[in-house]
Amino acid sequence: MSDSVQVDAGVEPFLEGVWRLRGVAGANVYLVRLEGGAEFLVDAGLPGAATAIIERLDALDARPSALLLTHRHWDHAGGAAELQERLGLRVVAGTGDVEHGHLRGDRKPPRWLQSLLHQGNGVVAPAAVDQAVPMDRQSELFPGVFAVPAPGHTAGSLCFVIPARELIFVGDVTLNSGDRLSRPIPFSNDDTTSQEASLAAIAALAPRHGAPGHGPPLPEVFGEWMRRLASMPPAPGPSLLRILRNPRAAARFARRMRGS
Repeated sequence: MSDSVQVDAGVEPFLEGVWRLRGVAGANVYLVRLEGGAEFLVDAGLPGAATAIIERLDALDARPSALLLTHRHWDHAGGAAELQERLGLRVVAGTGDVEHGHLRGDRKPPRWLQSLLHQGNGVVAPAAVDQAVPMDRQSELFPGVFAVPAPGHTAGSLCFVIPARELIFVGDVTLNSGDRLSRPIPFSNDDTTSQEASLAAIAALAPRHGAPGHGPPLPEVFGEWMRRLASMPPAPGPSLLRILRNPRAAARFARRMRGS
């Protein structure tokens, strides 16, 4: 694998052996290469994102063997079934997001949001789940790579931790809003009370480096920012009002979701 491939090829180096795949519609997609040579993806973008992901893997000469899903939502897991079919990936997800051996289908997003994101089909294809991770304990997925249950945003939400690299992938437990970390909008949660408990638990163990599902990855300061967020109460007021009060943040989020 070449470390010289840069952002102009749709690949952004984050830490040694970790890349964010840019220009992929939906949530952030990361590639991780372990010291022993094993490679895996974290999340899969929107439906139809598989081709862009594979192009970026080819630029890195990468051959991942697994896809670790932080949760089932359409912007994170939409490309899972196609990636599984085209690359033969082993799909890993939390048991709370698995039903009858497959990823639970996410609800279709409203038409206005599909239009904003230029997505005509927001329904997640039911990817077969090869490893359903228990939600009552940590699980080691690769040597030195652990799945940490973080239910609330969805029933099966997971974080992935690599202690030796002081790195955590947090899905939508928190989002990088640019100058701070923020909570997911409450209406996007299955259970906001559980989400708050998971946020506090992840903040307590958060290492230096963090890779959120939305917004740029955060080297060095992630743990500090995460603990600051957990120490503050959720913002008051209806969710829609919070969005309307910060239109630039909403526009930035939409651009990232489109892969731009």
